[in-house]
Amino acid sequence: MNTKGNPILITGGATGIGFALAETLVNAGNKVITCGRRENKLNEAKQKLPQIQRKVCDVSVEKEREALFVWVKDNYPDLNVLINNAGIQRMIILKKGTKELFNGENEIETNLVAPINLAAYFIPWF
Repeated sequence: MNTKGNPILITGGATGIGFALAETLVNAGNKVITCGRRENKLNEAKQKLPQIQRKVCDVSVEKEREALFVWVKDNYPDLNVLINNAGIQRMIILKKGTKELFNGENEIETNLVAPINLAAYFIPWF
């Protein structure tokens, strides 16, 4: 795989592993677009790494995933790499039942459904 000169989309690219990937890939000569649900974190990432492009998107929301795909396709038609990095982890005690599972952030939608859905959008386009 050629890791230089690629337009790359990284979900969850504003912090942690996603930001480290963005930094490494920018330094290797790639055009990097990051998305995340927290605009303030995306802005902080842009201050640290001015070369990145950013888009606010909560990948746990189906309509936002679809809008992200359309936006990328319209603005970065040469995109050829998707890194599904966004993820959350919550401590849920299943012995207490399902209340904690279905309240709060949607871990299943973010960690499982979103990567599958985004891959289904982008793979035919690639």
